[in-house]
Amino acid sequence: MEKTDNFSRKISKTIFIALLMLSAFALLIFHANFFLLVFAGIFFAVLLNYASNWLVSKTPLKYGLALFLVLLFITGILALIIILIGPSMVEQVQDMTETLPGSLQNLKEKITQTPVGRNLFEELPTDIGALLEDRGEVMSRIVGSFSTTIGAIANFFIIIVTGIFLASSPGIYTQGFVRLFPLDFRERLKEVMLKTQHSLSLWMMAKLISMLVVGIFTAIGLEILGMPMPYALALIAALLSFIPNIGPYLALAPAVLIALMQGGNMFVYVLILYFGIQIIESYLITPMIEKKMVQLPPALTLFWMVLLGVLTGILGLIMATPILAALIVIIGELYVKDYLENNSKERINSNPGLVNERLNDDVNKDNDAE
Repeated sequence: MEKTDNFSRKISKTIFIALLMLSAFALLIFHANFFLLVFAGIFFAVLLNYASNWLVSKTPLKYGLALFLVLLFITGILALIIILIGPSMVEQVQDMTETLPGSLQNLKEKITQTPVGRNLFEELPTDIGALLEDRGEVMSRIVGSFSTTIGAIANFFIIIVTGIFLASSPGIYTQGFVRLFPLDFRERLKEVMLKTQHSLSLWMMAKLISMLVVGIFTAIGLEILGMPMPYALALIAALLSFIPNIGPYLALAPAVLIALMQGGNMFVYVLILYFGIQIIESYLITPMIEKKMVQLPPALTLFWMVLLGVLTGILGLIMATPILAALIVIIGELYVKDYLENNSKERINSNPGLVNERLNDDVNKDNDAE
C-alpha cells in the first residue's frame, strides 16, 4: 500500500512539473515580449551595477552616489552627442530617406542592363514608384506589427526605469529571488547569479567598445571617400553591430544604395571599407576584448537569433545574444557542473571499478574494430 502511495505521489509530481513547464513555455511563446522587456531591464541594471561597483572599487564613494554619477555620465554623453551632431544627424537621416528611393531606381537600371536582370524585372511592376509604394505599405505593416512608435517609446521607458530601480537596490531583488529556492541551494544560486552578471557585464562592455570602434572607423572612412551622410551611416553601422553576424550586412545595405548614386567606383570602395572594418572588428578587436568573456559559438548564436527574431520580432533579435550568453553560463554551471559532472563523480566514487570496466570495454571495442 505504501509503495502504491509513493508511486501515485511521484506520478502526481511528474504531471505537475510537466504542466508547469508547459505553462511556462506557453507564457514564453504568447507573452514573449513581456519577458524580453524584463530581461532588457535586468540587462541594463547589470550594466549600471557593474559600472557603479567599478567606481566604488576605485574611489571612496558609496554605491548610491556612484550609481548617480554613472547615470549622470550616461545622460551627459547622450546630451553631448545630441548637441554636437544631433542637428546634422537628423538632417542626414532626412536626406537618406529622400535619397534611398532614387538609389533603388538607379539599382534597378543597373540590374536591367544585364539579360538576367531584364528577365527578373519582367514580372515586377514597371513603375518603380508603385513598387516602392507597395514596399512601403508592406514595411509599414511589418513595423506596425512589431510596435507603434508610441509603444516603442513606452518599452524603452520601461526598460530604463526597470533597470534603474533594479540597480538602485540589487540586494533586495536578489535576496527575494533566492528565497524562492531551498536553503541548501541558495548559496550556489547566488554564486551562479554573480557569474552570470559578471559575464553579461563583460560582454556588454566589450560590445560597447566594438560598437564605438565600428562607428568611428566607418565615419572616418566615409569622410575620406567623400560619401554623403557619413555620420548617419556610421551611426547605423555602430548600432547594428550590436547584432552579431546579421547587423553588419544590414548596415551595409543603405551605404551601398547611396554609393550607387555617386557613380564611378564608389560602390566598390564602400564595399571594401565595410568588409575591411568587419574583418578588423571580427578578427582583431573582438578577440582582444573578449578574452575573459563567455564564448558564443557562431552557428548557435545565428540559430538562436533567427529563432527569437521569428518568434518575437525585432526586440528578440536585439536581445538574443545577451540572453544566449546568460543561458550558457546558467546551463554550464547548474546542469553540466552540478548535475552531470557531480553525479558522474558520485557514481565513480561509489563504484571505483566502474571506470576500469568502461575503459576495458572501450579497449575491447577498439580491438574489435581493428
